[in-house]
Formats: sequence, C-alpha cells, structure tokens
Amino acid sequence: KLLGLSPEWYRSRQYRCRAVREPRRVLAEFGTLLPPEVSELRVHDSTADCRYMVLPERPANTEGWTEEALLPLVSRDSLLG
Repeated sequence: KLLGLSPEWYRSRQYRCRAVREPRRVLAEFGTLLPPEVSELRVHDSTADCRYMVLPERPANTEGWTEEALLPLVSRDSLLG
C-alpha cells in the first residue's frame, strides 16, 4: 500500500530545482544532517517517465515486528528524509 500522491510542493519545479541546487540544505530541513566527510552527494531528479523509491532502513530493535507494529513508525519524514 502506497501513501498516495506526492504533495504539490514536492512536485513543484521550485522545490525540485532547490533539491538539485542545495541538496544538503533541503535534507537538513527534514532533519537529515550529513557529516562533512560526505564529500559527494548526487541528486537524481525524477520525471514523468522515471521514479525513484527510497526504502528507509528498518529501525533498530524491530526485528520480528509485525507490519501493524511497524506502521506507526512510517512518516513523511522517514520516507522523504
């Protein structure tokens, strides 16, 4: 089950340009701070013909949890961060 359509701001040209131009700042707005030793950051902009899905890592100490138990941990920030 998918979360549905992405929000309008996420599809906007302005946001997509910012994500390409200043990816560290955009990631920081979602709470993801990259350490300085990460010297390369590649941004792949999606188009109508190409979509990328990023699956978050399983949270620590959740091995064996049911889908129902994991579901409350899924948030916008965990999928977009």
